[in-house]
Amino acid sequence: MAFTGTAVVKQVSDRQVRITGLSLGAGASGTIGLNGATGTTPGVTLPASFQPQVYDYGTSGVALADSISCSIAFVDTSGVVTTPLTVAKTGTAVTDFRITLATNGSATSPFEIYIRFHD
Repeated sequence: MAFTGTAVVKQVSDRQVRITGLSLGAGASGTIGLNGATGTTPGVTLPASFQPQVYDYGTSGVALADSISCSIAFVDTSGVVTTPLTVAKTGTAVTDFRITLATNGSATSPFEIYIRFHD
């Protein structure tokens, strides 16, 4: 089972996107991908204007999983106790990078997600 609700994706700066309107059912997971993702379609695709990329720092490249952060804030509209979520980042390129949010417990209350590319 994937995200429930309708994602409202808003780019709030060159390096940050806010996603609202989502929650997860019990034992569910949802994926977020970059624009240009191939293969399995992510549950939420970020705008084309949000363009993180692998970049050089010193003598090595900084991978997307290291330079993109994901934070979650629960929107408590009904007094529901929040359920812990796990965040996993996979992939090495724009085409296969995914952020997966999952819960092993009960359903979550609605939450907002901030995706930020290192600046």
